[in-house]
Amino acid sequence: MFGKNSKIVGLFILVLSVFVQLGSALSTSSIDDCPQLPARSGPTGVNDLRPDDIKVMAALGDSIMAGFGLEGINDGDGGSGLLNLSSITEFRGKSWGIGGDKGAVTLANFVKHFNSSLEGPAVGKHLIFLCKEHADIDILNSAISGGIAKTLNAELDYLIPQMKELPNVNFENDWKLITIQIGSNDQCSSCSDNNADVTADAYAGYVDAAIERIRDEIPRVIVNIVGTFNVSGVYESTMEDLYIESLIRQEYCRPLFDQPDWILNRILCECFRGTEQDRANMDTLSAQYSAKLHEIYQKYNAQQSDGFAITFNPALNLNIGELPLEALSNIDCFHPGVRAHEWISKIVWNNLFKPQAEKPTAIQNYNENEQIYCPNENDRIRID
Repeated sequence: MFGKNSKIVGLFILVLSVFVQLGSALSTSSIDDCPQLPARSGPTGVNDLRPDDIKVMAALGDSIMAGFGLEGINDGDGGSGLLNLSSITEFRGKSWGIGGDKGAVTLANFVKHFNSSLEGPAVGKHLIFLCKEHADIDILNSAISGGIAKTLNAELDYLIPQMKELPNVNFENDWKLITIQIGSNDQCSSCSDNNADVTADAYAGYVDAAIERIRDEIPRVIVNIVGTFNVSGVYESTMEDLYIESLIRQEYCRPLFDQPDWILNRILCECFRGTEQDRANMDTLSAQYSAKLHEIYQKYNAQQSDGFAITFNPALNLNIGELPLEALSNIDCFHPGVRAHEWISKIVWNNLFKPQAEKPTAIQNYNENEQIYCPNENDRIRID
């Protein structure tokens, strides 16, 4: 009798362990600790995609997606201070969305953990504005430093032929994930007298046209739209009066000619040189962009097909203004540094497995110990 009960208990424990393995959520500090997904015959369609089904990744965006200044100033790299090569370098292999450098904490490397044959992530670095001359580095990172929504079409002019030419890609049949994040330069240009291309309606029109072109020209694809950041917060976080020892800020942010008001973020972003109202208008515009992106998501979500879908990751709730100084690039205290890129990659990755209604809307402050979600075999990339 005892032996029979032991078998029943053992069977119960086995069933329970399987249930827990399939149904519970596992998070970890490193994607390497996530268990591999069990093999299956393949997805039934765009609603049935797991990370291991994605064979191709690509990205469009601006200097953030290009990884500009990501590693900051390296005084041993061709000069000193701002006058060296690292101050004009795009570290594309570590970009949060599409970097493929070994060990880099990026969205692409998270996917690659589950599919080692992934194609498209960028590797390495190169000087700024040399995208087409460095296709072997950029691969499918078509982001352009200085880009605004209007430049997305030009980025697709590079991306689509490049994707078709990759030797290990079956363009017609492989599943693809394309991430788009753009809008920071658009906000910074809103104070210009010539700002017709960065209004909320213009921004939405350019993004919508890019997605329409992707749907028409790239088969078997999910477009992963990431919302805009409230970049005005960077201005406030680098104000001198926020630091007891202003010299610490000046040393890290490296103002030109050691003039406190000449931090490069004031030069790179026109609205940072304007009034407080100009910067408040940036936040308003960013919210309008985000609302437009949600409308675009709803439009294409209603039009999804067996080979096309869209997902939307809001980003307004990422508290950019509360990033620690060290999470910004010490080139300009404007572009995100490695720590910020890693944080963003984790947030976006975790959101991929949540339905739209469950994606967080509360303000999310920077968390150096942000966990990475480990999908199980029942998880899918959510497009609802």
